[in-house]
Amino acid sequence: MKPTRSLREWLERLGGSGRLLRVRKRVGLRYELAAVSQKLEGDRAVLFEATDGPPMPVLANICTRREWYAEAMGVPPERLLPELQRRQEVRIPPRKSGDAPFLKNVQTRDIDVRKVLPLPTYHERDGGPYISAGVFFVRDPDTGAGNVSIHRMHCLEGDLFGLLVLPRHLKGMIRKAGERGEALKVAVAIGLDPMLLLASQLVLAPGQDELEMAGGLLGEAVEVVCAPWTGILVPAQAEIIIEGEIPAGERRREGPFGEFPRYYSPAGEREVLRVWSLAWRPDAVFYSILPAGRDHLLMGAVPREAGLLRDLQRAVPSVTDVALPLSGSGRYHCVIQLDKRNEGEPKSALLAALAAHYDVKHAIAVDRDIDPHDAAMVDWALATRFQADKDLIVVPGAWGSRLDPSAREGVTAKMGLDATAPLGSLEGSFCPLRIPGAERLDLDAWLKG
Repeated sequence: MKPTRSLREWLERLGGSGRLLRVRKRVGLRYELAAVSQKLEGDRAVLFEATDGPPMPVLANICTRREWYAEAMGVPPERLLPELQRRQEVRIPPRKSGDAPFLKNVQTRDIDVRKVLPLPTYHERDGGPYISAGVFFVRDPDTGAGNVSIHRMHCLEGDLFGLLVLPRHLKGMIRKAGERGEALKVAVAIGLDPMLLLASQLVLAPGQDELEMAGGLLGEAVEVVCAPWTGILVPAQAEIIIEGEIPAGERRREGPFGEFPRYYSPAGEREVLRVWSLAWRPDAVFYSILPAGRDHLLMGAVPREAGLLRDLQRAVPSVTDVALPLSGSGRYHCVIQLDKRNEGEPKSALLAALAAHYDVKHAIAVDRDIDPHDAAMVDWALATRFQADKDLIVVPGAWGSRLDPSAREGVTAKMGLDATAPLGSLEGSFCPLRIPGAERLDLDAWLKG
């Protein structure tokens, strides 16, 4: 099985296997589209062929199961993290092309995105309609290095978006451009394939280009073209390209917005994107990510898991697997599986996990017999192998997520829980119950006999 190379190719695969629902009934962009998407997530992707907005179909729920990401990558589900980890070490520069379908419709005057794009309003207290799946392509003003990331976009006017830009790479590039007296030029792509979306969420060092990483994930160069207004390289197979500038000193009120922790991120005076060009395929499909839904959470969790697994194995080689459960918003809870060889390894792994990514708030270490993706097994390990007086680590005043409502300006307490059995005891006093032959028993055949 080969990786999918465009959103359309992935849609064909979903449709051919009965995992794509086409809705012909007109759906409301205010809340109704979000409600239907939520009802179907984890089961089927959904293509809304008609809305009460502009005549462009809306697609949602394209990757709401882990095994779908594995399929899009062309690997078995159990190989998803190891293969993602391996392919992150491969860099394949993009391949420049001269044409792209979205270049057939380019508007640079009298732009009003609300007349072209069907922009949903998702939650009852959201500040207005949003683009939730806009992938930003930018160049560092000093080095020219590319950067790719996703940022929520609040439509304030027909050619103006409010943005949430957290203190990461894009924030620094806006500052650098401002120091030169310039606005930062950006190109925003909507409607990319699952591998490009995963690449946009990889945790990379400054100067590393996610487009090259996406080539590594695909096993071949990503086809790119120059965006018509900025000249920034963007994927040729994108459905829609929005271009414009982020002025360093300009702020407008953005939000509130229902974010991944399943609470509202409050409104604030934030950066804006002024739109100078809008391009779209003649038969464009608008991709919508349901905020705090499975599509949203998995897109962030899977690449973070791969990065954490790499970092933890460097620190503690006995680490064998990592999970960021969706119950922790795919960010805040981390479960670490170890094949423990020395006492103390679990605590070292816990401290490494809490330091590796600011989002990780609670980490749990479990033995090799516990599936870190099985919440019931993890709870059982906590219930029977953890003692708070000796197995608990608390780190006060640590850097955490600014979107965690229980943190104060991003400062949080972190906690590690060692739920591993004493070394050598899994075959002794901590030997789990086992019924010989149960795992091989074919119940249907047995009942028929």
